[in-house]
Amino acid sequence: MGPRQQKPQARKPAGKTFFVIFILLLSLFFGIAIGAAAYIIRDTPDISQLNFGDWRSPEATFIYNRDEELVHRLFQENRQYVPLGQVPIELQQAVIATEDRRFFSHHGIDFWSVPRAALVDIREGRWAQGFSTITMQLARNVYLTQKKHLYRKLQEIFLAIQFERLYTKHEILEFYLNEIFFGHSAYGVQTAAQQYFGKDVSELNLAESTMLAGIIQAPNRLSPYHNMEGARGRQRVVLNTMVELGFITENEAREAAEEPIELVGLGRGEEQFGQYFLRYVRDQLLKMFGPQVVYSGGLRVYTTLDNRMQKAAEETIQKLIEDGTIPTVEREGYEGDPKQPQVSIVSIDPATGHILAMVGGRGEDQWNRVTQSHRQAGSSFKPIVYAAALENSYSPGNVLKDYPTVDFSEHTAVEEGDPYRAWPRNFNDQYLGPITLREALNRSQNVVAVKLLNEIGVRTGMDMAQRLGALNLVPDDRNLGLALGGLTRGITPLEMTQMFSVFANRGIKTEPMAILKVEDSRGNVLYQATPNKEIVISEEVNYLINDMLQTVITDGTGHRSDLGRPAAGKTGTTNDYTDAWFVGYTPDVATTVWVGEDYPRSMQYNPKRDSDGEIIINPETGKPDYQVTLSSWIASHIWGIYMREVVKPMPVTNFPSAPSDIIKVEIDPITGKLPGEYAPKVVEELFIKGTEPTEKETFHQPLESVDICIESGLLATPSCPRDEVKTHQYQRYSHIRVGTNGMPVPQFDPRTGAPITDEKGDLLYELKPSESCWIHDPYQRQEERDKDFLERIWEFLQPRQD
Repeated sequence: MGPRQQKPQARKPAGKTFFVIFILLLSLFFGIAIGAAAYIIRDTPDISQLNFGDWRSPEATFIYNRDEELVHRLFQENRQYVPLGQVPIELQQAVIATEDRRFFSHHGIDFWSVPRAALVDIREGRWAQGFSTITMQLARNVYLTQKKHLYRKLQEIFLAIQFERLYTKHEILEFYLNEIFFGHSAYGVQTAAQQYFGKDVSELNLAESTMLAGIIQAPNRLSPYHNMEGARGRQRVVLNTMVELGFITENEAREAAEEPIELVGLGRGEEQFGQYFLRYVRDQLLKMFGPQVVYSGGLRVYTTLDNRMQKAAEETIQKLIEDGTIPTVEREGYEGDPKQPQVSIVSIDPATGHILAMVGGRGEDQWNRVTQSHRQAGSSFKPIVYAAALENSYSPGNVLKDYPTVDFSEHTAVEEGDPYRAWPRNFNDQYLGPITLREALNRSQNVVAVKLLNEIGVRTGMDMAQRLGALNLVPDDRNLGLALGGLTRGITPLEMTQMFSVFANRGIKTEPMAILKVEDSRGNVLYQATPNKEIVISEEVNYLINDMLQTVITDGTGHRSDLGRPAAGKTGTTNDYTDAWFVGYTPDVATTVWVGEDYPRSMQYNPKRDSDGEIIINPETGKPDYQVTLSSWIASHIWGIYMREVVKPMPVTNFPSAPSDIIKVEIDPITGKLPGEYAPKVVEELFIKGTEPTEKETFHQPLESVDICIESGLLATPSCPRDEVKTHQYQRYSHIRVGTNGMPVPQFDPRTGAPITDEKGDLLYELKPSESCWIHDPYQRQEERDKDFLERIWEFLQPRQD
């Protein structure tokens, strides 16, 4: 037996070691991959609970006028969402052909595109080409950034898989077509169709659809506005791809490629007007809904704007600036528009409070002078005082004395001989004596307005102003300056328009409004305006003040505003011509025009100069004379031009007829009483029944004509030169002098210019002289000389006192 062979010792195979290492590396790889995937998933937005109905990309807010025509958009991304059913099938196919031809066959990732994109990227040495599907693009545009790196691409893939799991292909395509950017601030196919072609997406033809689809690749580079050749080239690529995929025939592609493309123009779209009104609406929306909803929520905002009236207002101002009627001065150091003076116009429907037109300035600055400028109202505030008086048993036929007065002034003589100053004073120091309230308002007499407020009480006037809509009165306004529009905080043109709208609306106040309704993008009503109406003055009082304000236009300071149809209003000019107003209305429209400088200063321009170019100083005033002075005439002029254009297409409407309690009575306008036998003038006036006069005047008497020597002021004699004689009228029994207007002539204090009264406060009138003129009578003249000589002798002989 041979020797027993020893069994060789078994060796561990190398393959086993390699296998273990492989398993460990694989486990590590999967661990890292799983960890990375978990991190990516955790860092990627969760859309698992997002339903189709919850999907919402940021949409523009659309603002419409009163005729529901689009006038403006507010947006961060200019987008209008449309359902897939409104998108032409040719546009859907064009987008699929050029962006993701296997869209309906993959599940979010097109694996056939990955190698192709990788080869291109390796060859270019950069992220030159992606393999993003429509679903991946949607995920990137909605939830991720536009930066190209691997981490973002992995997030895209994960989100795309999520989208495909949650939504149908048609839902994803709808989202994508509404999300994608098309250049020039247009997001989504609906906005793009309007931006480029001026039509809804549903109206696009094949040529327009393929051009839009081609823009997606590079919106800025391929915009047909900037690069029609490049856009046409890309369009042909899209058409050829559609032919290749069987979407269209070669003939259809050729015809579409040859069809002219008509662009609507970048300057078109919504017309650029009504910017102050639109900013006013925007600010209200921001208060109601906040910026996120306003700029991204796709609101549909229906406003009160009347396009025709708005354009008329803007064109009126522009024409008057261009022809120099409204001067232009560049002011340095102004925070807003340096061009001065500024102008504002606002119109309201008196019955509804709808703001129909609003121009907040002559430029495009952010300061809206209709709503933000609080200015002194001047005489345009007087009707509020008159309305308060009418409510307290006064009537248009009541008579007050229009003379300078010192009753309401504080008088302190600084030096001996310094004249006392009367307040208030009328414009140009013109006074009309005893005058009816109607005529005083018609002529805008300051003295009567202050006296009237003093009689009814300042509190009564303030109460009326607040009821009509003055929002910013303060306790310091409780003074007689209220009658002349002197207000501590001032008043806005919108407030003035609301106040006068009451007079146009039978005494009913309606709050101004600019927004009628707000809907979300699905048509749900978020806000519905409810007019806030309140009866603030009786129909009878309203009829009287309305009738008086019609006289202002037909026969008073507002004659430049005559429309040739029923209209009413009031002029207003503040001290030193710093503000000019006209507030007026027809039965259908109430409008305020204001003119002034943003930093109040006198609106006097172009001082007169002599031949040497030196400014001419007026010796009476000590101030320069100016070639242009803007007062209420300019506001009245603007109002007339604008309103004549506004009412052109409107039927003539009359103001409401008189209530049954309104009666007409003939009166003597000098006394306000029933006319007597010798009343020089009789007028018919309106009264609320029970307030009419019942007493007949006895003031007037038969008149006699008497010749008066102008030099001496005494009865003229035959010796007086005829050119020095004037004939005056005197009452036969009282001997009171009567003016050419039939009014008695008061005696005036030479220091103040105010009429003189007796202890009872009754006026003292000029009386007929009782002596004859001696200046021109030689016998009388000698007697006077002898008398003067004897008086001097007597004075000389008197003993002197040391």
